[in-house]
Amino acid sequence: MSGFFEKHGHKIEYGAPSGCWLWTAGTNGRGGYGLIRVRGRARYAHRAAYETIYGEGSADGLVVRHKCDTPACVNPDHLEIGTQADNLRDMTERGRRKFVPRLGSANGRSKLSEADVMAIRATYVRGTGACGQVALARQFGVSQQVIGGIVNRKTWAHVA
Repeated sequence: MSGFFEKHGHKIEYGAPSGCWLWTAGTNGRGGYGLIRVRGRARYAHRAAYETIYGEGSADGLVVRHKCDTPACVNPDHLEIGTQADNLRDMTERGRRKFVPRLGSANGRSKLSEADVMAIRATYVRGTGACGQVALARQFGVSQQVIGGIVNRKTWAHVA
């Protein structure tokens, strides 16, 4: 192993070959992910470890994910590349996601109920004044953009 491990190996607590290799230096605090400085910029230690072994092939928009669910782990065998959506799905499936979005009226910021959304969709007629987006927005006390999202099923998609 070269690069990252040669330079930062003294900051790693190596476990068994199949175990986690824990980053013992600075972390981001909130999540426990190791941090290093590269050319004056903070980088995640696990990402640098992955790129040392597998190359810079991690394209923009992709993240380095932990298969072991241990944020401080820098063992390349425990790391894989994927999208942020993959990462969030892993977190949810493994019970590690602290924030689970609340849909519809369960969201405390919602002004509408599921019944309101069904009424909006049932009433809306494209291009008409009385039943168009602007009129419905006034009726329900929300913006035209909110109504547009509802009728185009970009929001409140969980409501039939």
